[in-house]
Amino acid sequence: MEDQDDYDEQAIMLDQEGEDNFINPEEAVEVEVDDDNVPMDEEEEEEEMDEQNDVDTPDMSIATIGTHNQSPIYTVASYFDESTNTLQIVTGGGDDQAFLHTVSYLKNSSSNVSVSTTPLKSHTDSVSCAVVNYSYAVSESDKKYMAVGSYDGSVVIYSPNGSLVTTLEGPTDVEFLAFHPKGGSVLLAGSIADATVWMFHVPTSKCMQVFVGHECIGEGGGVTDGTFTPDGKFALTVGMDGTARLWAPRTGVCRHVFKLSQQDGSEMSSPAGLICLAVDGGIDGQLAVAGGEDGIAHVMHLSGKKIVARLAHFDSLSSVPQSDEDSVLMSIEGVGFAPKSVNPNWLATGGSDGKLKIWDLAHGDGQCRQVCTVADSSEGKEGVATGGITRLIWHPNLPVIFASYTDGNVRVWDARNGQLLTTLYGGKLDNQINDLNIQALSADQGVTLGATMVITATDEGESKIFNVDMNLLMHNVSR
Repeated sequence: MEDQDDYDEQAIMLDQEGEDNFINPEEAVEVEVDDDNVPMDEEEEEEEMDEQNDVDTPDMSIATIGTHNQSPIYTVASYFDESTNTLQIVTGGGDDQAFLHTVSYLKNSSSNVSVSTTPLKSHTDSVSCAVVNYSYAVSESDKKYMAVGSYDGSVVIYSPNGSLVTTLEGPTDVEFLAFHPKGGSVLLAGSIADATVWMFHVPTSKCMQVFVGHECIGEGGGVTDGTFTPDGKFALTVGMDGTARLWAPRTGVCRHVFKLSQQDGSEMSSPAGLICLAVDGGIDGQLAVAGGEDGIAHVMHLSGKKIVARLAHFDSLSSVPQSDEDSVLMSIEGVGFAPKSVNPNWLATGGSDGKLKIWDLAHGDGQCRQVCTVADSSEGKEGVATGGITRLIWHPNLPVIFASYTDGNVRVWDARNGQLLTTLYGGKLDNQINDLNIQALSADQGVTLGATMVITATDEGESKIFNVDMNLLMHNVSR
């Protein structure tokens, strides 16, 4: 139609003027074109956007460990050995490798460090999880172990110096590991592939139980997280079938099934998967919380075997599309209870929307106290979004939360008022943090009075170590 309109317009002009109105080549004017101002095509625009996103941010880390050859690091575990004044870090990732890193602090300084790395056993698939039992091995008879799990179905046990102790074979596609809190000699391992949960006695390399009951929802629809209750009497697991299950370790019997995808007495046609778990909440320590891919955090009372609250992390769940692709955009990626010394009824949820919410469970079904969020134009970076939260960890004795984000930074929040205390920049934008660990040091552990070491695992194969002086941070807040 546009061509026809142009033709008609030309015909009218010919009728009116009686001659052609085409350009005369002899009267044409040559125009010099600035190549820099030529409009870009879509591909060029995307390349320019990528270059803008690659702009570096300040790197506040005191050390960067890059042994994974730019492959994503999926897991990080750590422990501070006060007897040697060293920080031990285990990392594992998409290069099918795990490493033990020993960080030594020179001259009692928190910013002058040296790092030595020991390669651990190679795997045939991605290393998905790593845990240490050092805080549980408190008596002389308790042995200290590191455990590394992989999607190749192996769980490898190491001594603190990285020597191989044993290899446990059991679940396929190991998704999580958890040591028993009483002595740390019993290990829980769950499968994302077949939804089974295995329990091993590490000193004898024997499988004690296999917990079977979670339904497998398609490929990768098995068990996603699990742990022991703080008293060690039960194991608790969550899965993509939308249930949390309480197990008796000695008998392997499932004591209770929390059907968390049920609402108003009617089960949903397609259960929303549960992807994160935390225990030891409430005054009696019997509260547990599971975060779902549907944006709901389910709070359970374990001994009472009841659901006490359903917390909607997203403001308007009904308006969010429920397709498989969109459901990922409204998931709760991290949950955690506040230390009892802070408030046993406080709970934090972190979402893929980038919001951190603090809830108070002492009032009814739970009230949202604070919403911690960063505007896109904040922190002096106009137009740079924070991305989603990937992990959150409470400080063990302060009302402070460390949250990692897909933009590659860690933000430290005051849970009392929602104030952003500081941002730990990792040096690159969009270098997503996949896992997060902290080690809070007391005054008698040296290094720095009140220091907290923050360790990250990033998508570009880097593990970064930050030092946060909590005394200085909290002093600045109180002034």
